[in-house]
Amino acid sequence: MIMRELQRRAVDGIKRHALTMSIGSPRAEAHILEEYLWSEESAESDALRQTLGAAAPPRWLSKLLDRQLADERRHAQLLRARMAELGAATARPLPAIARAKLWWIERACAPYAGSFAAGPVVVLLAIAAQFEATGVRMFGRHLGVLEEHERASGASHPTAEVVRAILADERRHAKSCAAALERLVLDEERAALAELRERIATVDRSFGVTLALGFWALTATNALRDRGRAS
Repeated sequence: MIMRELQRRAVDGIKRHALTMSIGSPRAEAHILEEYLWSEESAESDALRQTLGAAAPPRWLSKLLDRQLADERRHAQLLRARMAELGAATARPLPAIARAKLWWIERACAPYAGSFAAGPVVVLLAIAAQFEATGVRMFGRHLGVLEEHERASGASHPTAEVVRAILADERRHAKSCAAALERLVLDEERAALAELRERIATVDRSFGVTLALGFWALTATNALRDRGRAS
C-alpha cells in the first residue's frame, strides 16, 4: 500500500511538472493533447466499443455505451481542433508502450472471461471503467495546473476550456461504468469482480512511472525547442 502511494505521488509529480513546462509552448501543449487523443480514440473508445460488441449486452447498457461513445467522438473533435490551432493538424499512431499496456491488461483479464453470469461484458466493462477513472485523474491534473496559471495571469487559457469540458464528461462516464458493473454483477460474484478490478489497476499502475517519464521527456524537449526559437 505504501509503495502504491509513493508510485502514485511520483507519477503525479512528474506529470504536473511536465504540464507546467508546457504552458506557453505550442509544441509541448500539442504533444500533450495528442496523448489525450490516443486515450480517447484508442483506449477508452476501443474498450467501450468492445463492450458494446459483446454478446447481447442488455439494452440499457447499449444505450449507455452509445452515449459515451458519442461523447468520446466529440472529445476527439475538440482535441483535434485545439491541436490544429497549435499547429499540429495530425496525430501520430499509438506508441508501442501504450499498445503493450493494453495487451497486458487483456492478458491479466483473460482468466475471468467465464467468471460472471452476465458474460464477458463484465470484464470488458471493468476495463472501460478503469480507463474512465484514469481519464478523470489525467484531465483533472491538467485542469488544476491550467487553472493555477489562469489565476496567476488573470486570463483564461483556451486549452483549459477544452479540458474542462472533457473532464465533466469523464467524471460522469466513470460513475456510469462503475454503477453498470454493480448492476451486472451478482452478490456471489463481487469477490471475483474486486480481484479483476485490482488486476486491471495493477497493470495500469505498473506502466505509470515509465509512461510519466516519457511524457516528461517529450514535453521538456518540445518546450525547449519553442523557447530556443523564441530567443
